[in-house]
Amino acid sequence: MKKCVLFVDDEQNMLDALRRMLRPMTVEWDMHFARSGDEALMVLAQEPVDVVITDLRMPGMDGGELLKIIQESRPDVVRIVLSGHADYNMVMKSVKQAHQFLTKPCSTDVIREALEKAYNLRRILTNEAAKAIVSRIESLPSVPDLYVRVVEEVRRKDSSLGRIGAIISEDPAMTAAILKMVNSSFFGFFRPVTNPVQAVNLLGTEIVKGLILSAHLFSVFDFSRFPRYSMDVLVDHSLATGRIASAIAKFEGMPPEMVDECFIAGMLHDIGKLILASRFEKEYLAVLRTVQRENRTVWEVEREVLKTSHAELGAYLLGLWNLPGAVVDALAFHHEPVLAGVGRDFSPLTAVHAANALEHELRIINREYAQHPPDPEYLEHMGLTGHLPQWKELCAEIYEPRE
Repeated sequence: MKKCVLFVDDEQNMLDALRRMLRPMTVEWDMHFARSGDEALMVLAQEPVDVVITDLRMPGMDGGELLKIIQESRPDVVRIVLSGHADYNMVMKSVKQAHQFLTKPCSTDVIREALEKAYNLRRILTNEAAKAIVSRIESLPSVPDLYVRVVEEVRRKDSSLGRIGAIISEDPAMTAAILKMVNSSFFGFFRPVTNPVQAVNLLGTEIVKGLILSAHLFSVFDFSRFPRYSMDVLVDHSLATGRIASAIAKFEGMPPEMVDECFIAGMLHDIGKLILASRFEKEYLAVLRTVQRENRTVWEVEREVLKTSHAELGAYLLGLWNLPGAVVDALAFHHEPVLAGVGRDFSPLTAVHAANALEHELRIINREYAQHPPDPEYLEHMGLTGHLPQWKELCAEIYEPRE
């Protein structure tokens, strides 16, 4: 069965150009083209659409309104905006409805990559039950508008770290959350970081973008319903895992870009728990009770009760947000790396799998939860079994026990 994409734009010339430039992809993709929101909804009612790519400025029903209807009626469809720079204000209004944003003019390669990433998310949801869980979620957390603004600034030819810091400073709540994380012991700065400009200069744009996503996700979850859960503990575990993962990557001689990806993946590796706990409160409380009563791992009981796990759902969300594939894979398989079907090349998955297990070993928060050490079969396959003692030494240097 072919994949299916629907393009929506009121300009026929734009649709004709898309049809011509994407003709080589018709072997794999069924492509539909609509000139209005109403026409798009008719196509959606008749075709098994996987991805919608829409313009924003359209007469009658604009792109934002169309995406809102699709979000409510077909939550399984990946929603992408294709807009011009002049549509910035409309993009901001559509943040809650869109998963990704592409900017006109857009090359064939960029559209192809966006489509392939969107469709490949289906492999993360490995069974129909997992897909059913996603379809029951009325709305996944949307990309924070602050993140969209920072990404837009990074992409500018005259981009500056000062302007990026100033953009973050406009959101006091996000600024406070980011500075709290940056000033934790896991970053190891000798002097307090007091403003976003400092943070961007010290950490770089990629890490700060990851912090924005992390702070946003932690802020939308109400921990009061889960008395055994602590926001501070979860944030500490996430930051520590990211720090350990990046340290392992540095130790293994990985390039700076991968080191950043390891940190981001480590910091975000448990966000699927937030989705499950906030959208399926009753079921997730049952999961936690079973874990504590039977001394099992969270992800195993999640899969038993919900037929999916926080690893898969977290990866699905980051994939929708168009994060790098290596980061998405690290989330999806961080408990079961052998299922990723990877070769022997070191990747963020390797670092996050080890970092998550070692952090849990170093700091035991819930003694009722079963430990899950790094997978010996995977380490042997990667030729890294002998590296584990050195990774543990790295952790001891990084980690400062909490009182």
